[in-house]
Amino acid sequence: MSTFSNRTLIFENNGDKWKYNVRWSDVFSQITNCSYENHVKPYLPITQYKGPTQQQRIVSLSLRVKTRDLTHLPNVAPSEFEEILTKHHTKPQAWFMGQVLKLLSGLTYKGSGFNTYANFVLRFNESASQRINKIESKFNMDYETIAGIHVRRTDKYIEVPPYKLEEYMKWIDLWYNAEEYNVQTINSKLNLKQQNKTISKRKLFIATDEPKEIILEAEKRWGSQYEFVHNSQDAHYGKVANDPERCSLESLISLIVEIRCLAKCRYVVCTFSSNVCRIVYELMQAYQGYAGENVHSLDFDYEELWNEKQMISISDYKATNNDEIDALKGDIIIFKKQKLNGYVGAFNTRTKKEGKFPHGLLREKLKFESFPVFSFN
Repeated sequence: MSTFSNRTLIFENNGDKWKYNVRWSDVFSQITNCSYENHVKPYLPITQYKGPTQQQRIVSLSLRVKTRDLTHLPNVAPSEFEEILTKHHTKPQAWFMGQVLKLLSGLTYKGSGFNTYANFVLRFNESASQRINKIESKFNMDYETIAGIHVRRTDKYIEVPPYKLEEYMKWIDLWYNAEEYNVQTINSKLNLKQQNKTISKRKLFIATDEPKEIILEAEKRWGSQYEFVHNSQDAHYGKVANDPERCSLESLISLIVEIRCLAKCRYVVCTFSSNVCRIVYELMQAYQGYAGENVHSLDFDYEELWNEKQMISISDYKATNNDEIDALKGDIIIFKKQKLNGYVGAFNTRTKKEGKFPHGLLREKLKFESFPVFSFN
């Protein structure tokens, strides 16, 4: 919304009051030369941002739960880029958010024949950069074939049921099977001597808020097939949102490292109901160019408001039992409950009926809004 309205983004109290028990400047450089003390405080109280026609120079943005009815929220891409994005990317909104995050983060990634660099807002300070790079260097992520999983547990069960580890590994196995088949096929066509060689030991990066339990289970059940890469097995991320362990500097640094490492993976299995999974997917688009199909979510499809996602029915459908709902081609369907056996919990906005609907008969309802800052007319 800051980009859309062409306003400078300033954090309240320069970012010293936020979720983590550290100051913003303990990890990041300040985002602008403007300061809350000099450029906002003298004008208190500040009017809440209400929409694109608002004329006040200084406005306040609340938590995202209080801004959900506004335009230009995450998962909206500039209409100025609509033609080229819809032509070249299946998830234009994810691509755009990836570029924003790349710019915000000052992240650098060299690998797979490409080099992306940006240095803008969420720039790590020197101390944080050294800590992050030191941890990442142990993983050697840049030049190897590696998949990843993000397993969200602890308090997430309040929002969605957890998935067993075998659900993640099933999709990882399928991806590696396909990769090995493709390598063998290409080598065979080129008459290379190594045409029958498969990946000797599959490599998997594991990120989770319950590392001890998840990593132990993975090593016990899949250790003969996979080499597991992960942060400290003894790391503690707390059990609830405001747990001091979760809000510590160590937890924040670990989270940043895991997000960056997952975004460098060739393929990731996670749950889009998790903020981490969505950020990973967005950063992939900036790191890897086109990576629209490089993440598989076990529960919801990609969306900021993941249990309110609007999709479009691509075909007429007649319910086969009382648990399902009908639809006509073009109906707007709200994706309300997670995927299960090829169906989703859905709400048809035309009929006002709620029930199961085939996930395969839904396509993305792409969202575009005008961002005047990108207009070159």
